[in-house]
Amino acid sequence: MSGYRIAIVGATGLVGQTLLKVLEDKALRVDALVALAREGGGRSVTFHGRSIPVEPLEEMDWTRVDVAFFAAGNAVSEAYAPRAMEQGVTVIDKSSRFRMDDRVPLVVPEVNREAIGDSRLIASPNCSTIQLVIALAPLEWRFGIDRVVVSTYQAVSGTGREAVEELEHEVQQAVAGQAVTPQVYPVPIAHNVLAFCDNFGEADYTGEEWKLMRESAKILGRDLKLSATAVRVPVYVGHAESVYLETQEPWSIEAVRETLATAPSVRLVDDPSRGLVPTPLDAAGHDDVLVGRIRRDPHHPRGLHLFVVADNLRRGAATNAIDIMRTLSSRWGIEEGDDQ
Repeated sequence: MSGYRIAIVGATGLVGQTLLKVLEDKALRVDALVALAREGGGRSVTFHGRSIPVEPLEEMDWTRVDVAFFAAGNAVSEAYAPRAMEQGVTVIDKSSRFRMDDRVPLVVPEVNREAIGDSRLIASPNCSTIQLVIALAPLEWRFGIDRVVVSTYQAVSGTGREAVEELEHEVQQAVAGQAVTPQVYPVPIAHNVLAFCDNFGEADYTGEEWKLMRESAKILGRDLKLSATAVRVPVYVGHAESVYLETQEPWSIEAVRETLATAPSVRLVDDPSRGLVPTPLDAAGHDDVLVGRIRRDPHHPRGLHLFVVADNLRRGAATNAIDIMRTLSSRWGIEEGDDQ
């Protein structure tokens, strides 16, 4: 086989569209691409300038592909991922349906690619989890981590296309002096900050916060003491995280910077003298996890502060899923040198 044979479930959504863009940007050799949605409905997507019809998911013949990206929510993954696997397809799932299943590897290739094993179902973590563990893992490996406290500032695209459109509409309403009537969120998001993402649950933490806490521990392979507060902000693309951690071993700021600067998929943006700090605008459209504001806590000798930013649609979704596929390229006889 010369290239990948791929299906994208949810190809018309924000993550599905970003998967197509990242596949193009990485110039991977794709022999077949099937765009799927619950209903085809005459829609199409564009890949390398070609129009590809969106086919109904229910009618899919899974023998046409070798790998399927699922980016259409928990219910779709639960109903259709087993069907694909029965036909020998490797499923890379972007929903949260299987992430905490002990039988399913939850993978960020930079951190725990070995967890994949021979599984045909691989879960890709929540977007905010991915950027967090990419920044934490090299520090955990070198210095050990006792505990982590993280506050997120999450873009509306993490909710979906409707939330992006709502922010645009609310900004126009506010500028025009009109009353804002939210639909997606319970209160306006334009010119506002929502001190929660997702629904409230156990111990008054939201689902998004529990994802960060539980998924990070599973990926790092340890009982990690991590507390999270997830916040929604009026930004279109790019999740930011204020991270405080306490290490087991002592460190210097220079050692921390060197550790992060040499870590895969991390880019340091940390020059306080010039006012250089990571921002969502800097991260948008890129695959790197930007890390800056590196400083020692004044009240704890091993307390470290970081600011971590990434494009939630690319690094936090599409790129991680595609990197999982590339890790498995030998399953289909594809060499990394096949990239064009």
